[in-house]
Amino acid sequence: MAWIKTQLFRLLLLILFGVLFLLATENSTSVSLQFLSLRSPELPLSWWLVGVFILGLSLGGFSAKVKQWIHGSRSS
Repeated sequence: MAWIKTQLFRLLLLILFGVLFLLATENSTSVSLQFLSLRSPELPLSWWLVGVFILGLSLGGFSAKVKQWIHGSRSS
């Protein structure tokens, strides 16, 4: 069973790498984001997409840990 999980994890990483590679090659146009009067530096669109993906993973993991910590402190 552990062998299957390892192979599935490797397959998932390979697919993720392929998708990120396609995003990086297809979205090389430099863009600048604007919110109200704030303007970001011009970076390739692929950098923005990968950055937002990583930010979402980080915030999701952080919120899960906070929820786990809060839930764990109630049951003690």
